[in-house]
Amino acid sequence: MSEKQFEQLVRRLETYAQTHPTRYKLKVALVAALGYAYVLAVLGLALGVGTWLILSLKDGGTHLSSVKLLFGLGVLAAIILRAFWVRFTPPAGYEVYREDAPRLFLLIDKLTTALGTPPFHHVLIVNDLNAAVAQRPRLGIFGWYQNYLLLGLPLMLAMTPAQFRAVLAHEFGHLGHSHGRFSGWIYRTRMVWSRLLEELRAHDHWGSVLFTKFLDRYAPFFNAYSFVLARAQEYEADRQAARLVGPHAMKDALASLQIIARLMDELYWPALNRRTITNPAPPASHLDELITVLQQVTPQDSIQKWMHDAMQQTTTYADTHPALADRLAALDQLPEKPNAPEPPADFPHLRDPHETTAANYYLDAHATATREALDRSWAESVADEWHHKHEEMAAARARCQALSDKSATVGLSIDELWEYACQMEALESDRAALPLLQQLLMKAPNHAAANLAVGRLLLAQDDQAGLQYLEKALTTDRDAVIPACQLASSYLERRGNHKESMRYRVKAQRRRQQLLEAESERRAIKPGDPFEPHGLSADIVEGLAGQLASKPEVQAAYLVRKKVQTPTAVPCYALIVIPQRAWYELDTESSNQALQEKLTATLNLPEETYILVADQLMKHRWVNTLKAIPQSAVLSAHTTAS
Repeated sequence: MSEKQFEQLVRRLETYAQTHPTRYKLKVALVAALGYAYVLAVLGLALGVGTWLILSLKDGGTHLSSVKLLFGLGVLAAIILRAFWVRFTPPAGYEVYREDAPRLFLLIDKLTTALGTPPFHHVLIVNDLNAAVAQRPRLGIFGWYQNYLLLGLPLMLAMTPAQFRAVLAHEFGHLGHSHGRFSGWIYRTRMVWSRLLEELRAHDHWGSVLFTKFLDRYAPFFNAYSFVLARAQEYEADRQAARLVGPHAMKDALASLQIIARLMDELYWPALNRRTITNPAPPASHLDELITVLQQVTPQDSIQKWMHDAMQQTTTYADTHPALADRLAALDQLPEKPNAPEPPADFPHLRDPHETTAANYYLDAHATATREALDRSWAESVADEWHHKHEEMAAARARCQALSDKSATVGLSIDELWEYACQMEALESDRAALPLLQQLLMKAPNHAAANLAVGRLLLAQDDQAGLQYLEKALTTDRDAVIPACQLASSYLERRGNHKESMRYRVKAQRRRQQLLEAESERRAIKPGDPFEPHGLSADIVEGLAGQLASKPEVQAAYLVRKKVQTPTAVPCYALIVIPQRAWYELDTESSNQALQEKLTATLNLPEETYILVADQLMKHRWVNTLKAIPQSAVLSAHTTAS
């Protein structure tokens, strides 16, 4: 399902849900049940065939076909078991216990009781600017959940106890009785299908193909049908949290979270990344670095600008979470709790450096040990990447010096100017790169990448002139359309120009659709397609033939070029493979898919080469056609046998 199709379906369902709420829920339930029905159908098929085979063998049937079918049933059973009893990786983090943080667990108990949330089996402190609840199904789609509460220590360090309490109340609201049994079931089903698809892809086992193909089609369809309900659940979780902490407190927490995220993007992460230039190893405590940033007084004009940008964002169909402005507007409709404190005058309220952090309050004496444990785990996880980045920066410094020396004497070429600008941005800042990029554009005004970079850097400085550079980039290079439109749309959205922002979003969406159509056409290799000689050099073909000859599962292979309706800069090549099967092996779609994936992962192929493993029917229809195309035979059957 394309992005455009998804949005169109969601719009129709939004209207339908407003006019027929009961019927809408029934449709969502039916779509949800479809997923389970597919599973039961596969299980039923296996059981039925197995029963028939057992009865057949009991009556003395020993035909080769029965043996093959029995073998196939075993394969099918393995596929089912592998797919649905895949192990869901438990969330990682530093686990805290009741005796470690009594205040935290008292808060958890209060929220659990007030919102009807099921008990949590594990409470983990993680390195994210977030708080979340996670349910790990121990029986795949059949449930038996382990409940995890994930608390981001950066979030706890940045927020006051009251703000953190409001954020946590929202997360608890997703699992509480307020959602209702039906909504809760749909919420968990969305999570399970999403997690299951991720796990099946991650394991990349051939036995998963039977379900990943179904889920690739089913999951977007189910997400679209449940989207309206999922977005309503976000508003409901806000309302339930506000019922406990008050609308003012909830609004303060939501707005402050936006500002804290921007603070980290603008100050913390750039400062930490710059340390890779001088330090060969990551700092012993990145959280101390964060504390240092948070203890600095943020200028009020920066806060106001970030708040303005956040409030200009509109709710789209890209995420179930509504935009900040819509969430705050919904909270405005709620009555404030009696004797609730007034909202802070400096809304949103960033924690004063002298205020107690949520981490110190709720983790108490265990706060230091928790921070040290997370620091160690973070340093270990990024050590290799950090060292690699440091070496890259050292090489970049040396290269920049060489380019600087050459620039002062004989001057730089267009490619060298581009390289110099990129390296200077990585080493210094955008202000160091910008003059070099502008110098490049004086020599090569149509340099798409340079126009895109200048546009990006100017917009980051709130200079609207960046838009004209983005326009130049997207008109000179089709590959620049999507990134240029994303930058322009985001900038205009922050400025409140929603109409122009939408124009760029539509343009990016059209380009994505073009690419999807082109990709679909190129991937859909079939016998009726128009083919022509590949036109590749003999060295490339000989190298590919040598690789294929080492694959005993390949009997023959043909390489051709497909004539496509949507041409791109790179030709579309098709490698049609005839598999080598033993007498007892079934020629199934799943086995052909597994071979295709193996060859794609292991062969060194020309760019834009698509592999198709031909079944027996395709083999008879294709071979003569492929042989008629000059130089198409890369590997023949007699070559393999020799």
